[in-house]
Amino acid sequence: MSDIAVVTGGSGGIGAAVARMIHEKSDGQLKVCIHYNGNEAAAKSVAADIPGAFIVKADLAAAEGRKALLDAVLAQGSPYALVNNAGVDKPHEPALMVEEASFDKIMGTNLRAPLFLMRDFAREMVRGEAGVIVNVSSVLARKAVVGSAVYRASKAALEALTAQFAQELGPKGVRVVAVAPGFIETAMTASIPEEQRAGIRKDVALGAFGSPEAVAESVWHAIENQYLNGAVIAVDGGMQL
Repeated sequence: MSDIAVVTGGSGGIGAAVARMIHEKSDGQLKVCIHYNGNEAAAKSVAADIPGAFIVKADLAAAEGRKALLDAVLAQGSPYALVNNAGVDKPHEPALMVEEASFDKIMGTNLRAPLFLMRDFAREMVRGEAGVIVNVSSVLARKAVVGSAVYRASKAALEALTAQFAQELGPKGVRVVAVAPGFIETAMTASIPEEQRAGIRKDVALGAFGSPEAVAESVWHAIENQYLNGAVIAVDGGMQL
């Protein structure tokens, strides 16, 4: 049975880069599970680049979907790493126009899913007294952007959960870390109008959007560094300075 690294939202830009990076940096010692919930062709394409990888479709906002993912992983080995990368940032609604349905959608994917995945996967990791969970947060957890009220609340709460789980699981041999990307060149940011992109770049000390690989390198650092626990690693080019 293999040690497995699970990447949720593994078919997208950051998730795909993370999955490939884990395989490369671990010299194939970690078997990669690529979770997806929409684009099967993209998930298969990522898996085709990673020998031994397997894909799992699941709606992680639902308990049944989270159980399906865990069961699929346990059928192939033991989870060593969990990267909670799956997330949504829409709909964008100004503070006075936030809808309850939007709250349910964003919080279900960005907070409920990683919370209970951490709980369930950590139970398995604790059995072997080893494992690491990496939560993908956002620079917006600490920076206000019009239309991102619920999204930033979900990410701020995820960082709080990271600290809480790190404190409780550390003595049991399981580390929990967060990585907080800024604006990254992915499908999620591709639709931003150029005028708005120019304004965002002015807020970034390095003056540019980041690459998915930059985030993936930080995720791998969190997995590899055995003394890193409870931290939030900013990968935002200096946007929050």
